[in-house]
Amino acid sequence: MSEKKSLIDKIEEWCQPLATFFGTEPHFLAIRDGVVCSLPFTFVGGVAFLIYKCPWSDTSSTGVGIFDAFMNAWWYLSCNFKQFTYPPYAATIGILSLFVCFAVAFSLANHYKKNALNFALCATSIFLLVCSPVTVGGNLTYSSLGSVNMFLAILIALGAVEIMRIAVEKGWTIHMPPSVPKVIKNTFSTIFPYAIALIVFYAISVVCQVVFGMLIPQIWSYIFTLISFGVNNSVAVTILTAFENLLFGGFGIHPTTVVGPLLDPLQLVTLGENADAVVAGLALSELPNVYTQSFWAYYSCIGGAGSTLALCIMCLRSKSEQLKSVGKVSIVPSIFNINEPVIFGLPIFLNPTLVIPFILAPTANIIMGWLATSMNLVNKSYIFLTSTTPAPIGAFIATMDWRSFVLVIAMFVVDWVIYYPFFKKYEATCVAQETGE
Repeated sequence: MSEKKSLIDKIEEWCQPLATFFGTEPHFLAIRDGVVCSLPFTFVGGVAFLIYKCPWSDTSSTGVGIFDAFMNAWWYLSCNFKQFTYPPYAATIGILSLFVCFAVAFSLANHYKKNALNFALCATSIFLLVCSPVTVGGNLTYSSLGSVNMFLAILIALGAVEIMRIAVEKGWTIHMPPSVPKVIKNTFSTIFPYAIALIVFYAISVVCQVVFGMLIPQIWSYIFTLISFGVNNSVAVTILTAFENLLFGGFGIHPTTVVGPLLDPLQLVTLGENADAVVAGLALSELPNVYTQSFWAYYSCIGGAGSTLALCIMCLRSKSEQLKSVGKVSIVPSIFNINEPVIFGLPIFLNPTLVIPFILAPTANIIMGWLATSMNLVNKSYIFLTSTTPAPIGAFIATMDWRSFVLVIAMFVVDWVIYYPFFKKYEATCVAQETGE
């Protein structure tokens, strides 16, 4: 008689095909690559935005002379040199969708072993044509190139590459003699596929303009509002985050392979919308989005996925030599929100005792963060920093609100309370094994 499968075995059996699909499906991999490749632009753009938009005024004062002098100098710089401080932001986050379109198209074309550079350039030009067409007067619609149209950039990149790939595989290309250099051969072989993809997308754009009187980005803006309403809410985000932590902590399936392709672009789009709103002069209390990349990075991932910083500190103080060793190795990476050492060192992976708090801790953090932000107890985030910035510091800079620093500390305390009973149970098991009792 076969041994009865445990619940965790059944869950793993159900999740594994799903994880394998998302981890190998070329379109999802291309989306992941596109978002990851955009991070240098969002980081530099975030720093540039911080210089451009000083959270201070000429009437602000703390009474601390050195600090006030520094903030007044910063405020003077941001007010009087906008012609120098704004362009770095505009050239990064301001045209982020352009970079994402290129990166997604390059990744997908490279997977198909096509002329990745040519395909990516063609897809980017199509994106410009339908999303930011040059008017008769020679003006470019700059506003359509920002992060708000990132999803549209991804769809155009995927669609353009697929059309061009089919055209190439059908042989609808210009064939050159073998003696022609490869770079020239690649260029000529792309002409007809590019023309076909451009005609398809431009025809769609013309139909939208004739029938609806709007460009594709304007129509997409309405569609995205419906999408963000369905995903950008506390219940949906909490469930999706809990699911990705179940996959990562329970089965070692990295969140970027399943939930990441859905949430990562949304996080950057909403963060970009908040930044644009600040540039437009909107008050911080009136910013449109609670859930952003910075919200996710510094509230739900204190110490990395599963909010494991508290767990790492517990390991340092453990009676078990095994757990203490894991704590020594994992504490520094965890401070910078990198926690693979503790996930696979304890392990949390396939460990039901620790998987439970691995899911509960970030869930509690999201609820606390959402309530505090929605009630205007802390500012909404609008500045991008890398996810490796220590959580209290990252939260403070992303919101420019000292209260968010305090909020992260409060979350850490809650995480400690959640992890503690599960950790002590696992510690007792490890100590018993080490002493042979």
